[in-house]
Amino acid sequence: MSTLAIKGGTPVINRPLGKAWPIWGDLERQYLSEVLESGIWWRGGYPEDDLANCKVACFEQAFAEYQDARFGVAVTNGTTALECALKALGIRSGDEVIVPAATFVASATAVLLVNAIPIIVDIDPATYQLSPAAVEAAITSRTVGILPVHYGGYPCDMDALNAIAEQHGLFVLEDCAHAHGTIYQGRKLGARGNMGTFSLQMGKTMTSGEGGIILTNDEDLAAKAFSFHHIGRMPGRPFYEFHIVASNLRMTEWQGAVALAQLSRLDEQANVRDANARHLEDGLRDIPGVAPIERVPGLDRWNFYFYHWRFLKDEWPAGVTRDKFMAACGAEGLGLHLGHLHPIYQNPLFVDRNFGPVAYPPGQEPPDYSKVWCPEAERILAEEGVAMSHAVFLGEPDEIDLMLDVVRKVREHADDLIDL
Repeated sequence: MSTLAIKGGTPVINRPLGKAWPIWGDLERQYLSEVLESGIWWRGGYPEDDLANCKVACFEQAFAEYQDARFGVAVTNGTTALECALKALGIRSGDEVIVPAATFVASATAVLLVNAIPIIVDIDPATYQLSPAAVEAAITSRTVGILPVHYGGYPCDMDALNAIAEQHGLFVLEDCAHAHGTIYQGRKLGARGNMGTFSLQMGKTMTSGEGGIILTNDEDLAAKAFSFHHIGRMPGRPFYEFHIVASNLRMTEWQGAVALAQLSRLDEQANVRDANARHLEDGLRDIPGVAPIERVPGLDRWNFYFYHWRFLKDEWPAGVTRDKFMAACGAEGLGLHLGHLHPIYQNPLFVDRNFGPVAYPPGQEPPDYSKVWCPEAERILAEEGVAMSHAVFLGEPDEIDLMLDVVRKVREHADDLIDL
């Protein structure tokens, strides 16, 4: 192969990969126009017994059904979805909730925002998901719940986590911000525990710009989530009757219109991503020094926000690091990044315990996060993990071949990376 681009050679890829994100079309325009012309721009303008034309209500029902859940409550964003779900689950001041080290920080700050304590534990090196063994080791008398994050859209070991939760009397709240449309053991995610939440932020694999939704199969939890997102109102009760102290977390009809339209594309896009990812996985297995994250049995469709794979440093010449490999691939036109692999406890807000107005019971303090150490999460961040955007997997199979050509070229010239 020719000289590496990072050494002055010609890049393998000279055009954008995949598709620009987000993707929209006439259906979004139609639904948004219907909202505009209706003059009813919030769900509260529709009576609870007549929601056929309410875009938010239609989205809640359609998305819940799509994700194999009974109930959906649409909210302002993915973080408030977590907060609302935690409140519905009965979280109390000072309760402990176990979260993974590798996730977006909101998975843990949502716990802080309801005056509870996130306990941050390690991930499974085989899947980059919350480690059931680490969860079990972290349980104390104050633990009330487990918050698994289906990181990168890859499913956590829900059978193991649900078994641990049942044994210890804990709730399970799935953070599915990356996992719209993933199919695991014949079902989608979000209602495999007590509740699940999704983000619809613009970068996600299904988006309304901002937005989120809570799913559950439990009618009582659905009613509580509805009340916590609707200023304390209860379904079926008078409009000016308030039952609990709660905020306004309602999704607008504008967001509901876009989300409902985006849902119509999700299956097709998920299938394309999954097929292209399988193509990439087949190619990576044939290249020394890299490897895919292998799919657990039952992972029928992997729809991902980030797609992760591995740099195997022991199979490269001494002095060739993952970061040098990423830089060389980037120069060839294949952009790589680290996703959310940075352990969240390393953020100043945890190290300094800069939590703002949280109220714990007297004498109770969160752990000293500066002493938290998750060895697998830190190792994967430092030397192994590689991530790619979901949007680059929306192109044609020949683009996956170009990606593999980049990796092969960099591998062929591995010795040239030593002095970078």
